Amino acid sequence: MSLRGKVLFITGASRGIGKAIALRAARDGACVAIAAKTADPNPKLPGTIFSAASEVEGAGGKALAIQCDIREEEQ
Repeated sequence: MSLRGKVLFITGASRGIGKAIALRAARDGACVAIAAKTADPNPKLPGTIFSAASEVEGAGGKALAIQCDIREEEQ
């Protein structure tokens, strides 16, 4: 099954398994909404929503970086 033309909303996609899923979907040509807390670089943890979005686009997908904390209902 191809993800070409599909839209995925992935939480925690700035690093780790979320980013891996986003990159895999991008290789299929998916559009990926990258939702995560990290917008500013952290010296202890690599990756931000913006760096992940850049990687998604480099892998062939389209990306939208969304800064949010899904634990916070007000957002």
